Amino acid sequence: MHGLTKDNKELTIKLSTEELNPHQVRLIKSMNALMAHLLTADNEAEFFEGSADFMKKAAEVIKATHFAAKNTDMDYGTQAVEFAVDFINESMDENKLQNMDN
Repeated sequence: MHGLTKDNKELTIKLSTEELNPHQVRLIKSMNALMAHLLTADNEAEFFEGSADFMKKAAEVIKATHFAAKNTDMDYGTQAVEFAVDFINESMDENKLQNMDN
């Protein structure tokens, strides 16, 4: 991630896509759109559906990584998603979800 700037009403994020394939680039664009939509949701249905869509897309991103694609002896993508879900569940149970915003 090479740059992050904020201008009054616009946020510009620059990423090097040199090592990404077209599908991975589309996933990044889709995640950004879903995140912006979720952050501005103003009704319950939109909020919950947006949350579910965002988490499903996050799982798709994890499964589309170079690591998961090149290590085929095990379904690393699914394993990583399951690990993350378990970690989130444990954090929620212990009320330890943290804001890591710098």
